[in-house]
Amino acid sequence: MPDSDKDSNESDDDDNDEDTKLIGVFVGLLKSGDWFKDGLKDGHMYYGTDWDYKGPVDGYDYITANGDPTSYFWFKQDGDDITVKFVNPGKGQSVAEAPMKTEHYTVSRLKQDYYVNSGQKQEVNGYVKALKPVEDAN
Repeated sequence: MPDSDKDSNESDDDDNDEDTKLIGVFVGLLKSGDWFKDGLKDGHMYYGTDWDYKGPVDGYDYITANGDPTSYFWFKQDGDDITVKFVNPGKGQSVAEAPMKTEHYTVSRLKQDYYVNSGQKQEVNGYVKALKPVEDAN
């Protein structure tokens, strides 16, 4: 017979991690909502999992318009914490000179901001469905 405590603990662990596409939509809306929505509307917003390049975003998932580094938001969930990384050129800086910034948010805050009522949930779920896999980018 399976150990019922073990089975319930495993499902509890799964509940702690939201769908990464949903988290990506939350991050897109938070960081640059108009840019994100316009990209979705135009069919140029992509989602990728497990960024595999070495460096500060190794293992991160990402949302991108498939352009230069400023068109990417990398994110990683650890329980309720979401780490977000992005390239942020300052005044007079080129993209190559720009530092990568790191910010932290919580899943609970993002849900509170974007996923409370049925209208918000329907809108956000539509954004999740509209995201294309990065493999579809030209």
